[in-house]
Amino acid sequence: MSAIATIAQVIPRRRVHSSPWGDAWRRYRRNRMALVSAFIAGLTVFLAIFAPLIAPYSFSYADLAATLQGPSAHHLLGTDEIGRDVLSRLIYGARTSMTVGFLVPLIGLLIGMPVGAVAGWFGRRSDFIALRLIEASTAIPPILVGLLLIAIYGSGLFHVTLFLGIVSWVPFARLTRAQFIALREREFVTAARAIGTPPWRIMLLHILPNAAGPIILLFALSIPAAISAEASYSFLGLGVQDPVPSWGKMITEGGQYIQIDPLFSLLPMLCLALTTLSFNFVGDGLRDALDPNALE
Repeated sequence: MSAIATIAQVIPRRRVHSSPWGDAWRRYRRNRMALVSAFIAGLTVFLAIFAPLIAPYSFSYADLAATLQGPSAHHLLGTDEIGRDVLSRLIYGARTSMTVGFLVPLIGLLIGMPVGAVAGWFGRRSDFIALRLIEASTAIPPILVGLLLIAIYGSGLFHVTLFLGIVSWVPFARLTRAQFIALREREFVTAARAIGTPPWRIMLLHILPNAAGPIILLFALSIPAAISAEASYSFLGLGVQDPVPSWGKMITEGGQYIQIDPLFSLLPMLCLALTTLSFNFVGDGLRDALDPNALE
């Protein structure tokens, strides 16, 4: 027994390397609903990227001799009112939704994060001006601002994405400001100041990485909101215009023929609901995974 104990002491134990992101991944993968939702969200992104290779037809191809037909060998999910393949338009609709879903939060992040960072780091006059801008933007409902911009400059995928992104900067500015205020007095920031590190370097290399978790979470939770907003505008006829497909617009078009072909309207509703729910569950999983107080 003594020999075995001696050998056990000689053999080095395998060290388990731990990191904040590694711990977050271990917490995330324990959430099965979040994992399934991540698979669905990833599948949607995959369909959006490779839509030209996966879709059986182009989104603008129309067979006028096969309008409002049910599922068949040539059209697995049927055709719409001008003979376009419903399955192909659903796949290309995923590209529209993912384009809006990722670009809108990105635009809001690029606008809001610098505003919040400057306000949280420098404070005083910069903080006062940023807070007044945030309050003014919060006083006006974003949907009204979006409708006004669309009425002035027109609709379309580019305009809708840009306008939704412009009005989505406030949550990112608020969160970034709060994170910078909470972190600017920490010991590692004080040490960086003591050795003469420039403020911009402290902000980029010290504070921002420590504030990345909540910002990533807000970005993930903003994706389904952007998808729903685009679908709402398209449903009202103010969003994406023909021939570019959109799930919201397909719901509107299918509503006129729901008694003839219910799938025409129900399928885009199902795609929209499944996608927004999956991204919401992904965001919930990230919230639990990035919680520093979560127990291992």
